[in-house]
Amino acid sequence: MRLKIKITTAILLLCITFVESQNYAWPIDSPRVLTGNYGELRPQHFHTGIDFSTNGKINYPVYSIDEGYVSRIKVSSVGYGRSVYVTHKDGKVTLYAHLNSYNPAIAALVKKEQYAKQNYEVEIFPKPGQIPVKRREYVGLSGNTGASTGPHLHFEIRDGVTETPLNPLEYFHVDDTVAPTIQNIAFYNLADTCSPKFIKAFPVITNKKGEVAIKKDSIILSYGILGFAFEGFDRFTAKGSPNNIFNAKLEYDGRQIYGHTLNHIHFDDQRFVNEFCENVEVNKKEKYRMQKCFVPTLFPPNFYDTYRVKGRILIVDTNWHKIKLSVHDENGNETVLQFTFKTRKLNYYSKPSINSDIYADCMEDFMIAKNKLQIFIPGRTLYYSTGLIFENTIESTGKLIILPTDANLRTTSIVGFEVPQKYRRIKNKLVLKSGDNVLNPIVHNDSVFYSVKNLGWFLLDQDTVSPKVKTQLAPSQLKSAAKKLTALAFVVSDNLSGIYKYNLTLDGKWILGEYDAKSGIINYTFDENTPKSGTLNFKLEVDDRVGNKTVFDFALKR
Repeated sequence: MRLKIKITTAILLLCITFVESQNYAWPIDSPRVLTGNYGELRPQHFHTGIDFSTNGKINYPVYSIDEGYVSRIKVSSVGYGRSVYVTHKDGKVTLYAHLNSYNPAIAALVKKEQYAKQNYEVEIFPKPGQIPVKRREYVGLSGNTGASTGPHLHFEIRDGVTETPLNPLEYFHVDDTVAPTIQNIAFYNLADTCSPKFIKAFPVITNKKGEVAIKKDSIILSYGILGFAFEGFDRFTAKGSPNNIFNAKLEYDGRQIYGHTLNHIHFDDQRFVNEFCENVEVNKKEKYRMQKCFVPTLFPPNFYDTYRVKGRILIVDTNWHKIKLSVHDENGNETVLQFTFKTRKLNYYSKPSINSDIYADCMEDFMIAKNKLQIFIPGRTLYYSTGLIFENTIESTGKLIILPTDANLRTTSIVGFEVPQKYRRIKNKLVLKSGDNVLNPIVHNDSVFYSVKNLGWFLLDQDTVSPKVKTQLAPSQLKSAAKKLTALAFVVSDNLSGIYKYNLTLDGKWILGEYDAKSGIINYTFDENTPKSGTLNFKLEVDDRVGNKTVFDFALKR
């Protein structure tokens, strides 16, 4: 028996690889596995916390990491879903997101606010001391609410003054002995100062000596102003989730010219992820996500430790030169790649990718009105200054083109145009499609305006179709199970502009319908106020973002 106890204890010690800091307790009792780290590269944003795995399950207890008070509560059908913010005595604020439910004190306050405002989505800022919490006090249960792609706990530590998310691994130690992995490296041609051009990628291998290396000992190029990039990942355990690399340094001929550390990422800089890295197509089957070791004209300085000559490699001869890339995790585990390269030609000029007499200075506001089209790009929105080409064929083809397509925007810009006569009757219903994005109109007289987050190709469409609504279970199933039901779920969807608002009533009184945008389900949980017998008359009104409305009546006999 004693031997079994010792073995079990040893296994537990191996599994629990996280060590509580002197100041903070860990926020969840699930298996201590991280599936997402701070600074991870996500679509349109950097990940600003750490994700705790909950083994694909919900309802693990979530705890405050230290004494403090609940300072913010938010319920949303998107984003963080149900979330709680706790302010601590040291000035830090912690966030616990995608929760399935709250503790009784928080839940009571939330429900009171929801019924007062007759809205599922609420945001509450309790006064200091209104909801105090102790270290390791239960604040809720883990879940999958909001924009979560699976059950987990998203956890953040923020600066209480600036609200900047901090790297939680500055405050918690992870027993990590696994060095980061470099998969591929690449070079860019930076001769066009407004538009870096991908040249070629080179796979990284482990050679017979056990060293990280490129397949060839050296690389020969034909350009004189170069940018370097790499693709890689980091794991906390040998078989753990591939996360992003914390720190990278680049040396050229023994001198460091570049270095970044993913920490203190401001919310205003979230979209910089689109400039910090990019997907490059290597062949028809493969795309690499390269992290650039050079910076654009405008950039958030807090990302970088070093950016000598903005990380550009300026070659002045055709001799061999040395590159050294070193990448590190938060524990200091390091991987180093070294190789030599040279150029055949000292080519310092590149033809501009956009040849236009219309030029947007990234430092200044840009506004133009031409061919019944208006474009406004606020200063410090573009990362590079650039020429612009645009074409307005809305009237004939319904299309609008604004080039260059690869220009990333830090924040939104405004595009507007005069509505063609044939569309004026439905101008409030005109949406602008860009890829998978659907932009909704702001109408002013006979013009419409759209907030855009990218340039490129746009297509005008009209949303005149009301949202669709049905019960999740077929009426026959609901009829047979009516007396045993504890909840009623409605499925809602919209073809273009998206669901904007909804209102659910029972026998003419507002009731709480909990909306999950990713599944399109509005769920009503029966409570003490739900009649236990008789006919229950439900009415669900759903509006889309351009004003189309559906009224769905449903009677349930109990």
